Amino acid sequence: MSRGAGANDVGMVAWLMILKTVEYSEGRQVILIANDITHKTGSFGTREDAVFQLASEYARERRIPRLYVAANSGARIGLAEGVKKAFKVAFKDPLKPENGFNFIYVTKDDYERFGSSKKEIIAEPVTLDGEEGYKVTDIIGAEPDLGVENLKGS
Repeated sequence: MSRGAGANDVGMVAWLMILKTVEYSEGRQVILIANDITHKTGSFGTREDAVFQLASEYARERRIPRLYVAANSGARIGLAEGVKKAFKVAFKDPLKPENGFNFIYVTKDDYERFGSSKKEIIAEPVTLDGEEGYKVTDIIGAEPDLGVENLKGS
């Protein structure tokens, strides 16, 4: 398979290759696994784990060496991009945001879009400046590989 740079849809790649060394001048098959830093900075998600596992099993079944070149940014603890665009911040002092914030929230319309029907967020009703909003307590999201499932085996 051949793809252009940045065209991967998973941040892990594997090759079956022939490696020539002093001990194996004719060459020896090896499996080379590496992170693809062009895809989400090479971070680990469940799909990367699957590629790593399948390539490792392939090497073990054939009793050939497996080499892993680690160039990654760790486990992918993501943020639901669709929900992120709807966040609003309840600053302690709106004139001095450097003083911190109390919570993040979404409008009533956004809660109806993400929370009540899709269950992408869990939120509690709040009133801010006379407007109804929803204080976000949990973000579930709809995209894969957003949370702690990416820490498998850590």
